[in-house]
Amino acid sequence: MMKFINYRKVCSLFDVRYASLHASLEAEAKSKKGFLKNNRWRFNNKAKGLIVFAIIAVMLVSVFAFLPKGNNTVPNVPQSSDSPTASPSTTPQETNPTNNPTNKPDPISQITRNIIAWGGDVAQVLTPAKPPGTIESAGTMNSDVWRAVAANAWKYFQPGTGVDANTGLPYAGGTDSPNFTDWDLGVYIQAVIDANKTGLIGTDGDWNSSARLEKVVSFLETRDLNSYNYPYWFYQARDGKNFKANSDSATGPVDGVDTGRLFVALNNLRQFNISLASRINNLVLHGRSNYAALVPNIKTESLNSNSIYFYYVASGFASFWPNELSSAPSQILTNILSSGNVTTNGVWLPKASILGDPLLCSVFEIGNNSQLMSITKQVYLAHEAYYNATGQYRAFSEGASLSDRWNYEWVALSDGRTWATLDESGSNYSITPVIYTKISVGFLAIYNTTFARNMTIYLEQTLPDPTRGYCEGVDESGAHLEGVGLNTNGLILGAAKYAIQNNP
Repeated sequence: MMKFINYRKVCSLFDVRYASLHASLEAEAKSKKGFLKNNRWRFNNKAKGLIVFAIIAVMLVSVFAFLPKGNNTVPNVPQSSDSPTASPSTTPQETNPTNNPTNKPDPISQITRNIIAWGGDVAQVLTPAKPPGTIESAGTMNSDVWRAVAANAWKYFQPGTGVDANTGLPYAGGTDSPNFTDWDLGVYIQAVIDANKTGLIGTDGDWNSSARLEKVVSFLETRDLNSYNYPYWFYQARDGKNFKANSDSATGPVDGVDTGRLFVALNNLRQFNISLASRINNLVLHGRSNYAALVPNIKTESLNSNSIYFYYVASGFASFWPNELSSAPSQILTNILSSGNVTTNGVWLPKASILGDPLLCSVFEIGNNSQLMSITKQVYLAHEAYYNATGQYRAFSEGASLSDRWNYEWVALSDGRTWATLDESGSNYSITPVIYTKISVGFLAIYNTTFARNMTIYLEQTLPDPTRGYCEGVDESGAHLEGVGLNTNGLILGAAKYAIQNNP
């Protein structure tokens, strides 16, 4: 079994004296090494057999070309009538999407289909088409369909799958990665809230929202801290102890980015369950960790930052220090929108650091505002325009890749680059981009367009069924990333909740 180890490098580091918050989040970002080991393209015996038969099928074409047909006729194989939209669009299509994905890659060529019809035995080896998935089988995207999507994502968070059955603490990537960071803990808290709000779980009972959230808050109140009295960067889900193998590589006393993400979730939790509010306030504001020492640097950084990552982090801190930071999030959005523009396929993007995960997490978890939604719309339009221009689906974000490094797909960067893939060090990463499931579903939840629906259907058809939650995605060459993890399914849960609340 390949391992899925969540390894994160902070994108903004606080030193021992909390003297400075590094200026660039895009160059560092969060690093999670090892998760990709669970997602590398693997050729098992079945896959090898498919390749052999495909080669044989192509070779047989020339033979069949010279054979007399006699009474044998090749069955008429249905053809896809799908086609991409005629021209790039600069506005989302607000019409009901079609049921068929446009221009989806066909894993079995027509020649091979004809050989299958002749060969019989070959047809038994090649994998038949999958039945329609949740999105494809739905006529329209309504609240019932979105609850079904949420239920698929919630499968990941079952005890023994993505949550330790004894401690109630989350796994970053299933049983192959039974550890977590404060970022992951924030994702889990938000997932429990969203599962309750979408009707997947109730309040009372051993594995409903109250019991799950109590385990998390109790852990936060009592967990071991490092020598600086801040959380370790990594913990083990099986016992809640420091995951020393990864924490020892931490480059600072506290992971400020993961802390900000946790604060977003804790703020939402104290509103969701007011009985926990005083404990959460004590934990953050008066607890063993001096989080207040980080606030001045958050404020200073917000004056010039044009990173959507920092917007998300600053929003988490501002929810607990409103007097000092109430203007910080809006200042960052203003910086992004006033940073100048760059054009890609006829769509403008801000010349700023834009990445999918923090952008959509902000939409789904923080109160929406016109600036945030303006940025999000342009990011969506850039994806749709790319497809219209190339016929290739694209859903940029961060996550596993088919290489040995974590993948950061920046839709835009402050230096004017667009569609940039970087590794955890901020260096160019020459790999095939990944179409991330969480981003495709997120676009569908916000805009409900033909493009977003067709892309999500393509992923449904290509990846395994979500029996343990949704898989990470498919790269743009068609290779699968079949790992199932917390971040993907947490974001999809948030997307489903958003769609239910905004488009009943």
